[in-house]
Amino acid sequence: MSAYKRNTEPARQSLRSARNIPSSLHRFFWEYDPGKLDVDRHADLIMARLMERGSWQAMVWLRKTYPAAKIARFLEKKGWRVLAPREINYWALVCDLPENRKTELLHKSRQRDTIWSRRHEH
Repeated sequence: MSAYKRNTEPARQSLRSARNIPSSLHRFFWEYDPGKLDVDRHADLIMARLMERGSWQAMVWLRKTYPAAKIARFLEKKGWRVLAPREINYWALVCDLPENRKTELLHKSRQRDTIWSRRHEH
């Protein structure tokens, strides 16, 4: 092994581990191989899961990992489809979304057509 490879390997490992979710959060991704989840490439999946089911520790990590603007974009793009109104309200507050935009997202979330909303239609 060359000196170059020997000296750069720890930097690569720390960069790689910074792009993965910490082992303390693996339990939230039981159906995935957590070592293969990349915080950039799988950001929507990670945000949705941790916003919906995460612990306080998970939410703190989420805030440290993703800037408020990225979380707000997720809420606008997909969050209203996958999160309950309670979670949308909380994360809109955390991201400092304008009140009118938060209200729109909550309305869209409550109006979405889900299998549960159609459960009595036979």
